[in-house]
Amino acid sequence: MWHGDLLHLCRYNGTFAAALNNMGQPKRNPMRDIFIGNSSASGENDGPLFYSSFVNIFKVKVVLVGDLGVGKTSIATRFVKGTFTPQYITTVGGSFLCKEVQMPDYTIVFHIWDTAGQERFRSLVPMYLRGAKAALVVYDVTNSESFKIANMWLKELHQHCTEDIKMVLVAAKCDLPSAVDPSVAKEFATTNRMLYMETSSKTGLNVDKVFTMLASEIAITEEEDRYSGFDISGSCSQNMKKKQCCSS
Repeated sequence: MWHGDLLHLCRYNGTFAAALNNMGQPKRNPMRDIFIGNSSASGENDGPLFYSSFVNIFKVKVVLVGDLGVGKTSIATRFVKGTFTPQYITTVGGSFLCKEVQMPDYTIVFHIWDTAGQERFRSLVPMYLRGAKAALVVYDVTNSESFKIANMWLKELHQHCTEDIKMVLVAAKCDLPSAVDPSVAKEFATTNRMLYMETSSKTGLNVDKVFTMLASEIAITEEEDRYSGFDISGSCSQNMKKKQCCSS
């Protein structure tokens, strides 16, 4: 089923809002069976051995925003499916993709929302941004106007997302001659507390790296949030104690 059809159905069966609201919430410490090999007391291979281990799984909503035709869909498709389609297909409203990224100590499940860049869909933007943990602000290096418009999308993110959202300024189509000075783009990213990455969906340059970089940043934040209520001795921190006093 085409993503637009799926989106159309979701709007009318009442599940679309629920899907949006459930994004971005981390799942922590589910039990997972991990394969460790084949063995038996006799030394013969009787079958696989598993042990259960607590694995951190974080479910993260990521939104891709940017002007019409900058390559948002190509980035999402290259990352999730490993493919590139040279023919341009306009995203209608928005589309959804999902991919799991395995890291050494945790797993990130990316729920990727690819938004439309057309003005007529601008009213839908707040709905797509709600609950986002991360955002890719994409511009086309061959189109200097798309870089200027990136500032408008940055304002949308500040208006509709939480302050701790992770943002990456993504330079797309870097396999082509650039009309945007990379040093200017990097300065813009630094000024606005964004990460920066030059990519090409056609060649695959740095597309996976954008998401693994986000995965690392998000995992660090989640771990800091988890342990922020405790000091090194394992007792509650002063902030936690104050909250308990106020609630008693």
